[in-house]
Amino acid sequence: MTTSLLPQSLALLWLALAVVLELGGTYLLKLSDGLKRRLPGLLGIVLVTGAFAALAQAIRGMDLSVAYAVWGGAGLVLTAIIGALAFGQRIHLTGWLGIMLVIAGVVALKLM
Repeated sequence: MTTSLLPQSLALLWLALAVVLELGGTYLLKLSDGLKRRLPGLLGIVLVTGAFAALAQAIRGMDLSVAYAVWGGAGLVLTAIIGALAFGQRIHLTGWLGIMLVIAGVVALKLM
């Protein structure tokens, strides 16, 4: 158990910001076409760096394992959905099953 340096509600806000920044950064990195388009690539890198900074703040008020699992799991699930909606990428049945397993894993970790 960690010594909480931040109130839980503030830690959750930092974690939510980390997820949003990661999603924005990942989206921009996709638009950069392998960093061939420099502006979206640079902005994507800045947002991903900001996501790590926000995650660092979040873990001041919650367990690292929970914060990282929620951040990574939410990023994975939401990125898959954004890929489907914004870029027409298909999520096959096994992909949906994997997404459900990620969600179940995050919930199980939080319950422990």
